[in-house]
Amino acid sequence: MAVRVETADVPNGSTNAAPVPGNSHGRHTALTLFSPIRKRWTPVLRVAMWFGKWTPVAQNHILQFNFIHFVRWAVVRKLPYNGPPQERDVLNYPYLFFESNFDGPWRQYIDAFAYCIPGDIRFVWGRGIAFPGPPPAEPLKRWIAENSMEGGTFYSAYPEASTRAVLSALAVRDGLRKLVANADGLDADAFKARYEQFLTEVQVHL
Repeated sequence: MAVRVETADVPNGSTNAAPVPGNSHGRHTALTLFSPIRKRWTPVLRVAMWFGKWTPVAQNHILQFNFIHFVRWAVVRKLPYNGPPQERDVLNYPYLFFESNFDGPWRQYIDAFAYCIPGDIRFVWGRGIAFPGPPPAEPLKRWIAENSMEGGTFYSAYPEASTRAVLSALAVRDGLRKLVANADGLDADAFKARYEQFLTEVQVHL
């Protein structure tokens, strides 16, 4: 599940602490939805998801929001069965499983979806039951709160770094590697000129 587990405060002398579940870690927030779909719309969603997975245009459309770290949809028709003594869980409907993590509070995340790509949101979740198509965003937020899940684990290597900060760090790293690779054989003046060029190229990321 796209949620967090972090270590709780440990009293002196104790080495085992119960994990504390939650939907945020640093500046990152996770959102997990499990919502029913009308059966007749399941094939439509499957085709749409295949299209989104393999078509760059569709991928770029959803990833235009540069605060998103991860996003995934899946259609669930049955739940895992591990054998006795577990009882089989029977779903009356197929379900749309959605998980994402992103920078900032989840309400701002939903605002961006509701007002920037409302058609996409209505197409994907509008196949479900009692879905309030956006805009406005507030009914959508209430629906998401009713269908969201909490518990489990999500991992973030840099919980205090936004997607922009990570991309900037990668750009500086690549620029520095290029500088080092081209520095061999340069005299002091030539290196100074190359270093100043490097700073000019990456200054927007510093």
